[in-house]
Amino acid sequence: MRKTMKMTLAVLASLALGPTAMAAIRVASPISGTVPATTYTATGAFHGAVDVSTSRCNLDPVLAPFAGFWDVTIRTTGVVCYGSGSGNQNEAKHTFADGRVFRLWHFIATADSYDRTCDGCALGNVGATGNATGPHVHMQVDKLGTNDTTWYSGYTVKGEFLDVGETVGYL
Repeated sequence: MRKTMKMTLAVLASLALGPTAMAAIRVASPISGTVPATTYTATGAFHGAVDVSTSRCNLDPVLAPFAGFWDVTIRTTGVVCYGSGSGNQNEAKHTFADGRVFRLWHFIATADSYDRTCDGCALGNVGATGNATGPHVHMQVDKLGTNDTTWYSGYTVKGEFLDVGETVGYL
């Protein structure tokens, strides 16, 4: 989807929702790449997240998609470009007061991979730690173990290319 279309949708959403839209948090793409999966994978399995994929493993930083405290958990060290097994993904997460958790998965740990408050800072490099078949970033929102797909619905679709910093959705 073109950036102008996304901007138009964001403006229309803010007009329709009134004052509450001002409190929405814009989620920016943490890398440049193509979206291979959103709610469902290519095989039709439920995915409930946005993946942004690139072929550039360990070359580009994964940026924090919005301002806040990022709790970083490193489960895999070294350069992992084609998976290290389920449960072994590196993770950066932000927990909201209402119990929602925004997660970024699969990045490669760097000297920037530590707990901190930031906006757009590097959290690691693009990689494929955990259950992954190639370098990408997985962005997921859940509350009490249930994936929320509303934050990107109407903003990001499977197959589109996102530039780093481009809007993925709103929380």
